[in-house]
Amino acid sequence: MYSSITFKKLADWTGGILSDRGEGEFSVDSLSTDSRTLKSGDVFLALKGESFDGNLFIQEAAKRGARGVITESPEPVAIPKIQVKDGLASLISIGENLRKLFLGEVFAMTGSAGKSSTKDMVAVLLGENTVSSPASFNNLMGVSRTLCLVKDSTQKLVLEMGMNQFGEIAELCRRFQPHYAMITNIGDAHIGKLGGQEGIFRAKKEMFDFLSQFPQAKGLALNADDPWVMEAFKQNFPSSRDSKIKVLTYSKNEKTADVFLAHQEMDSNSGFLNLQIRIGSDPKDELAVSLPIFGEHHAQNIIAAIAMVRLANVSVADIRQRISKIQPASHRGEIRLLSQNKIVIDETYNSNPKALKSSLDSLKKLALNKRKVLVLGEMRELGPFSSALHDEIGFYLADWVKQGHPSLLLVTVQGDAKKISERLSSLCPQIETHHFDQVQQATQFVNQQLKPEDIVFLKGSRGVKLETVLASLK
Repeated sequence: MYSSITFKKLADWTGGILSDRGEGEFSVDSLSTDSRTLKSGDVFLALKGESFDGNLFIQEAAKRGARGVITESPEPVAIPKIQVKDGLASLISIGENLRKLFLGEVFAMTGSAGKSSTKDMVAVLLGENTVSSPASFNNLMGVSRTLCLVKDSTQKLVLEMGMNQFGEIAELCRRFQPHYAMITNIGDAHIGKLGGQEGIFRAKKEMFDFLSQFPQAKGLALNADDPWVMEAFKQNFPSSRDSKIKVLTYSKNEKTADVFLAHQEMDSNSGFLNLQIRIGSDPKDELAVSLPIFGEHHAQNIIAAIAMVRLANVSVADIRQRISKIQPASHRGEIRLLSQNKIVIDETYNSNPKALKSSLDSLKKLALNKRKVLVLGEMRELGPFSSALHDEIGFYLADWVKQGHPSLLLVTVQGDAKKISERLSSLCPQIETHHFDQVQQATQFVNQQLKPEDIVFLKGSRGVKLETVLASLK
C-alpha cells in the first residue's frame, strides 16, 4: 500500500469509528482479510459472508501480530480498531479511494474464457513496476484487494473483471476506471444465470459501454475473430472515426490485424506451444516463441496480451525479451511430469463448454500413441442448458474416437458430467467410461488405473475440486 496511507486515513475512507488505542497515525503497509495468513504488522479487515464471519477472529488477528483491525464487532481488542457498519463496503471504499490516488495506467479485461491467463501475460509483458490481480480477484472484493497491493513505485495496474449478473462489469469499471480494456471473447460461461448468449453479450459489453463514455480512456484491444466482441465494439463505436481512443486488433484469421498469429503448433511430445506472431507490417517485428503452456487456445491469449501492451507503447524489442518469461497461470494449462513418463495436464481451475472443447482439440494432437485419461468435472452455472451442453461434449468425444483416437479412458465427476459418460458410452461402447458423484472416489479410481506413459487431463468447474485428484497424483 502507499506509504502515505495511515490507519486514520482508512477510518476516514470507511466512515468508521477509530478507537482511542493509539493515535491512528501509523502507516499501513498491507491489508489482510484472512486471519490464517495474516503477517505481523498487517491491518486485519474482517469480512462476513454466507459461510464465514471474520469478525469472530479479531482477537486471533491481534495475537498473530496485527497492527490494527477494521471490524463490525463492538468487542474491545488490545490494538487500534476501526468499527464499521459493513466490512465489505469498507474494503470497496478503500479500494476505490486507492484508485483515485493512483496516477499510473490501468488495464482491465473481461471475457468468458482466457481473461485470467491473458491478465497474467499482460503483466509480464508490461515489465517492472506492474501490479496485477492475484489469482482470480475479479469481483468488487477481489479488485479492491488488488488495489491494496499498489505501492509508491507502481506504474501500471492490471485488473481482471468478472461477472455473473448484469451490471457487475459496469460497476467495476465505474469504480476502478480502466484506461485500456479488452473483452477476450463472449462465450457460454454463466449462460444459466444470464438467460442465453444474448444475455452474456449484454453483460460483457458493459466494458465497452464504459470505455466509449470515459474521457480518460486511451485504448482498446479488439478480438477480430469473435463476432460477439466485434458487435459490442460496433455498437459503441459505429465508425472508427468516432473513436477518440486507440484501437488495435488481434487475430489468428485476419492477416490485416495489428497483431496476427501467423502460425501455431503444439509439440506433440511435450505439449509446448510454438508460435509465430507478426506485429504490425514490418517483417522484422515477427516473433518466434515456444512456451511451456498446454492448449492452442492460449495462442489467442498471447496475441491479445501483445495487442494490449502495444496500446501502451511497449516496444517489440521489450516484448521479444519478456515473452519467454510467460508461464501458465496456476491450474490453467500447466504441464506436470510424473514418474514413469506420465504427463498431467492441469486445467483444474474452471471449465465451460467452449473452453473444454478447445482443450480437447489440443489434447487430440498430443502424443498420439499414448493413452489419454480424461477426468472431467461438471461444468456449472449452465442452468437449464446444463444437461444438453454436457451431452454435447459426449458427442464431441465420440467424434474424436471415430477419427482414430480410441486409446481413451473417461472419468466424469459430479452432477451433469454423467451425461458426458452416458453419451460417449452409448455411441462408442468400446470406450471405458466411469462416473463418480464424489471427487474422492474418482481420485482413488484414477490412481488405481494409471499406467506408465499415460497422459492425464483434468478439467472441471471450480466447485468440483479436481485439484484433489491432482494432489494425489503428485
